[in-house]
Amino acid sequence: MSADANSPQPTTNRDYSIGFLCASASWGGLEMNVLRLALWLKDRGWKVILYGQKGTGLFENAEAGGISVRHLNSTFKYGDLVNARRLARYVKQDNVQRLIINYGKDLFLAVLAKIFSGRFFKLLMQQHLHVGGAKKDLFHTWEYRHLDAWIVPLPMFADRLKLNTRLDPAKIHIIPFGLELDRFTRRRPDRMGARRRLNLPEEAIMAGIVGRLDVKKGQDVLIRAGRLVHEAGCPLHLLIVGDRTANDPEGFFELLETLTEQLELKPFVHFRPHQADVERIYAAMDIFVLASHSETYGMVTIEAMASRCPVIGTAGGGTVQIIEDGVNGLLVPPQHDRKLAEAILKLVNDSNLAERLASQAESDAISRYSHLRQVDLLEGLFESLG
Repeated sequence: MSADANSPQPTTNRDYSIGFLCASASWGGLEMNVLRLALWLKDRGWKVILYGQKGTGLFENAEAGGISVRHLNSTFKYGDLVNARRLARYVKQDNVQRLIINYGKDLFLAVLAKIFSGRFFKLLMQQHLHVGGAKKDLFHTWEYRHLDAWIVPLPMFADRLKLNTRLDPAKIHIIPFGLELDRFTRRRPDRMGARRRLNLPEEAIMAGIVGRLDVKKGQDVLIRAGRLVHEAGCPLHLLIVGDRTANDPEGFFELLETLTEQLELKPFVHFRPHQADVERIYAAMDIFVLASHSETYGMVTIEAMASRCPVIGTAGGGTVQIIEDGVNGLLVPPQHDRKLAEAILKLVNDSNLAERLASQAESDAISRYSHLRQVDLLEGLFESLG
């Protein structure tokens, strides 16, 4: 996940360190985004330090990637004065003058550490998830007052912050999450080779979806849409890529298998586990579908766009600010298999439309969602904080 060889190198020495505080025990999209950004900053010449918990995926992967790590003993949310003093001591020892938090539960600890350190560092919140409900009470107002910057990936999050908090709007900065795009653009695998590697039919029309197997990701909606596409006379194949959700109590994978059999689609539906070389997945698709009920951001959408794959997304969450219907993709209502089927058929039957949308999607991904742009904007923010 380190930056590619084309990353611009710093022209001046970095005279302070960048810290990341993330005590999350999970290893998912949020934590992977934290690691990516830490590695990109390291490759740009910054000294980067992660403050987190030993034994977590983020802590171990950061250490393996050459990021300096410091263990915090407790994740107690309120009143952990010992841990806050420890963090305050660490940031001064490490000369961390920009501390980035990514997880709402870490904010109170970071605020205490900032106070205990004598306001040694600037505190930045990088938002990954929705801020639920109004946060205008005295406690949240006090917490947010200690932030120097709140980073959001899309304008919709900035609007919601202004509506639901008393945060100074001048502290809100829009910096989209980026990706190392070369693997999806200049180093994109060829379609036939990708299909052979994945043991997929080479000449089939293939629509695909990427994400953990979860009812909110909408794999069942795609399968039902696939049945409707077949009934319209198109022998569509479906590629469903993702691992089971941990401790899945509903047996969603078994539900998907049963649904596939009931709809007589078993020869046409191809389940594959999560792939490290995800660029091959998109190369194998003719159409990418994001069928989530509501996606906060959707890195897979941007990966598909960069892969020059026609995209169909659900008109909810952050997707509506990434996909412009009819310009760089198509939008359909969430959980609406018939509308999804109609969109798939529209792309199958109009190759010129599919190519136009795919070309614009690739161009937008390169101009808006490069990891180099994300780091450039973030470094500019560092500088502006004084």
